[in-house]
Amino acid sequence: MTGKNKSPSIHLRLLAASLLILPLFLGLAAWVLDQAFVDYQLASQKERMRLQQLLLAKAADWDGANWRFGGLDEPRLELLNSGLYAFVISPQGHALWRSPSAEHIGDLAEPSAAAAQIASQLGLYDLAVGDYRFAQCLQEHRYFCQGTRVAWGSAGPESIFLIVQSQVDVLAARAAYRDYLLWLLLGTALLLLLAQSLIVRWGLAPLRTIVASIKRLERGEADQLAGPYPQELVPLTDNINVLLDSEKSRRARVRNTMDRLAHVLKTPLMLMRNSSERGPQFRELVQTQVNRMLGIVEGELARARLDGRAVAILGKPVLVKPVLMRIAEAYRRLPRPEAEAQGHATPEIDTGGVAADVVFKGEERDLQDLFGSLLENSLKHCRRRISLSASCRHEAGQDWLLLTIGDDGEGIPAGSEQQILQRGARADTANLGHGLGLSIVVEIISAYGGSLRVGRSVLGGALFSVKLPGGVAESA
Repeated sequence: MTGKNKSPSIHLRLLAASLLILPLFLGLAAWVLDQAFVDYQLASQKERMRLQQLLLAKAADWDGANWRFGGLDEPRLELLNSGLYAFVISPQGHALWRSPSAEHIGDLAEPSAAAAQIASQLGLYDLAVGDYRFAQCLQEHRYFCQGTRVAWGSAGPESIFLIVQSQVDVLAARAAYRDYLLWLLLGTALLLLLAQSLIVRWGLAPLRTIVASIKRLERGEADQLAGPYPQELVPLTDNINVLLDSEKSRRARVRNTMDRLAHVLKTPLMLMRNSSERGPQFRELVQTQVNRMLGIVEGELARARLDGRAVAILGKPVLVKPVLMRIAEAYRRLPRPEAEAQGHATPEIDTGGVAADVVFKGEERDLQDLFGSLLENSLKHCRRRISLSASCRHEAGQDWLLLTIGDDGEGIPAGSEQQILQRGARADTANLGHGLGLSIVVEIISAYGGSLRVGRSVLGGALFSVKLPGGVAESA
């Protein structure tokens, strides 16, 4: 078959998912780091400007008419257009003093008027004495501004000390950081994609090993998927090996069945062809040999089609109770001439012990053949009653179906428990039959890896206990 409906490979799917998720993750990381850096810049700037205000207040002096500032500890306040400027503004909005650096601020024609406007925009006139406010402001260019309302003793005036600093250096540092962050994240993305590709390739190596093993199977160089494999793939490889074994054994069974049929049917056919009998004797011989051949063919075909392990893997679980009830009802209606001749009424088949939710993990026909053979055997030997039960049990990490059939007949003679399970063997010779039913039961159970125990029922007769792969039906 050609891969007309092929889907993308697992490798491509994982890499595509990485290409979708990685940009989102790195973009979020870049945003978080950028915000953290901006917050750090603002906090640092606020602290620096608070310190500059304290230095300005330390240098301030009121001579009774004007503010005087001597010995400024911040050299940038002495340098014209340095980017750091200081103002003293009256509560009425008049500029009372400005630092030498503020004689000219960028393109501002009237620095003092601009400072008064900044104080108004920031609401510095409404501050109480000792309060301060930090903000970003815009006057032709972007600035950091911090104002504090001060009072000079009991006789001095109240004024607003305003510090204004250009954001040029801060924005340049921010831009440099963002460039560095961009290249760092791009490099990280490339490394992560490379690492992801290597990890995916390493992680998918077992699948490539399975593919190579399957190709060896196709070329006839191997007959199994040889491990070891990771535990996640063990159920897959084990089931494939089971199916391979099943197919191999099926072919072997078909060949063996054909060989056995050719060998076993040769004798009755030769008897009929070479018989010198005539009339009723010949008809009786033909009838006997035909019945024998039918029994042989029936048994061999039943054996040839059994493949319980494969069905347990691929098959749909079968609810047990409907199958058992249907077969039990069919056998209730069958005539029993021998029992009627002995005065035995139709036996009671008690199905009260059959749970409604147990399932058989296999083929329904196998369950029918197995249960039908056991029930037919019990009907032949019971007096009045047969008891059925079906339940689920968990053993050795697996769920099992436990099926029991007991009757109130004579029971199985001591020492004959294993004999009656052999092909063609019987514990009694009173009833007609080929002795194939119970041996077919054994073959079905063996094909599914189950078990069969024979004992005595609480009703006094024979008890057959069967264990098969099973479980409990999943609720809808």
